[in-house]
Amino acid sequence: MSVPLYVPAGEGEYVNIRDTKRTYLKLTTPDSDGEFGFFEHHMAPEAKGAAPHIHKQSTEMFYVVKGEIEFTIGDRKVVGEPGAFAYVPKGEPHGFTNRGTEDATLLIMFYPIYNREDYFRGLGRLTAGGRNPTLEELQEHMAKYDQFMV
Repeated sequence: MSVPLYVPAGEGEYVNIRDTKRTYLKLTTPDSDGEFGFFEHHMAPEAKGAAPHIHKQSTEMFYVVKGEIEFTIGDRKVVGEPGAFAYVPKGEPHGFTNRGTEDATLLIMFYPIYNREDYFRGLGRLTAGGRNPTLEELQEHMAKYDQFMV
């Protein structure tokens, strides 16, 4: 059973993914009984985010807090500045990158969550110490958490 939750700014569990990103796990599967996930994703200038992919079971939403995020949604590319929102229903191809020369912050929401926090934790492990995982390792990891490259 989920209970009310408050996570102060700059606090909570986080995962470093390579040297370019930090993701705060603000609302996780146990917190919401698997209903909803909320993540605060910080990106270095010109950092790659996620290559185009789909989720077969989850809807994903994005809100740009800081910087310029280039979204690929379907076959369209758009640049989101602070205040921009993107809604991506399950099955729709999408990806994102920090196209700017400044740090960027992106809020990422999932419904339902399907243990998405473990996806971020796993990426942290796969890229620890500057390691570049193989394509096969990435695809295997992604598939466990409802993410499939397109």
